[in-house]
Amino acid sequence: MKLLKKTNRTYFITSVLTFMVFGAVIYFVLSFIFEEQLNEKLLSDRISVIRNIDKDGSLPYFPPFIEVKKVTGQTERPVVSVDTLIFDVNEKENIPFRQINSVVAIKGQMYLIVIRDTLLEKGDLLMTIIIAIGVVFVFLNISLYIINKRLSIKIWQPFYNTLDNLKGFSHYDPGFKLSAVAGIDEFIELNKTLENLTSKVISDYQSLKRFTEDASHEIQTPLAVIQSKLETLVQYPDLKKDQAELIKSAYSSVQRISKLTQTLLLLTKIANDQFPEKSAVNLSELLEEKIILFEDQINGKSLILKKDIEPECFLETNFFLAESMVLNLVRNAAKHCITGGIISINLNKRKLEISNSGVPFSVPSSKLFERFFKVNASSESQGLGLSIVKEICSLNKWEINYEYEDNLHKFMVGF
Repeated sequence: MKLLKKTNRTYFITSVLTFMVFGAVIYFVLSFIFEEQLNEKLLSDRISVIRNIDKDGSLPYFPPFIEVKKVTGQTERPVVSVDTLIFDVNEKENIPFRQINSVVAIKGQMYLIVIRDTLLEKGDLLMTIIIAIGVVFVFLNISLYIINKRLSIKIWQPFYNTLDNLKGFSHYDPGFKLSAVAGIDEFIELNKTLENLTSKVISDYQSLKRFTEDASHEIQTPLAVIQSKLETLVQYPDLKKDQAELIKSAYSSVQRISKLTQTLLLLTKIANDQFPEKSAVNLSELLEEKIILFEDQINGKSLILKKDIEPECFLETNFFLAESMVLNLVRNAAKHCITGGIISINLNKRKLEISNSGVPFSVPSSKLFERFFKVNASSESQGLGLSIVKEICSLNKWEINYEYEDNLHKFMVGF
């Protein structure tokens, strides 16, 4: 959710609650004030009626508002206030009235005085308040929305400029700079912090790149020397059989270490995005080429190869990474497929799916992509092939999934 939308939603909810509370308060306050004023008016009219009777003895009669009549056999009674309904002939409905009754003695004569006045209907009062508050509420929220939108565009523009610059950030660009910001201290501080952060990222990347390059050179050179020496030793004519076996064992271990080192360095380079060169890679042709490399292994295990490869499937990626992904997936399928099983390879512009026959794994499928994980612990495999595939997919923002269905291990890469 965008900040402006979240802010406006918060304003709206807060204003709704505020207007509801104040509407209720205004309703009860106005009701109290109107009733107090009405009571005061009725008492004032009563006093005026009493004065007129005392002055000239005339009995005012203005129904239904003032009714006065002489009574006998009664004593003075204090003012009694009641609410009543009186039918209005013109309106053809009952109208609410506030009425005060009292019996008073004026010059020795008892009079029943009834004073009435119309009550403000609470429904009408409530509706009036709701309409008034509703109009103010709508006007206020529309005004706040327009003001916030225009203000946000102006105030937050430096922030969006910074985001656009960061989207174009590359650790290959040592001169990366953010746009200058003026007038807003928080954004100025943000840009300074981000510039420091990106500078450190670039510096760390350059250091790591130099390390991987130096490590690759420094490790591979002595390993190559050891291999060469062992090859020379094994050719000595007077070499004993047990000595030759030891040399061969050492030579095999050196080769394993060399291959492991190269694989780990490859994983490091992929993780650090050291393959920036991209081009349109014809995955269809690449896949066909790599399948040919494993034909002997497929024939040797009597495997059935099923292919459905759509031609001219191009991917915008680094050729070496695409080659490594395809090679590892095909090698994995050929190596782990049971004898006489099926290898199925399907490719279209959206997905690559490579399957092979096999028994289900006894471990969670999520472990398959972990480094050095091997289903069979005694296997000579390094357990890094699927890790490389996973890293390549992550780098290219592809999605890789695994599932076991119909006795087939399926690896699916979605582009």
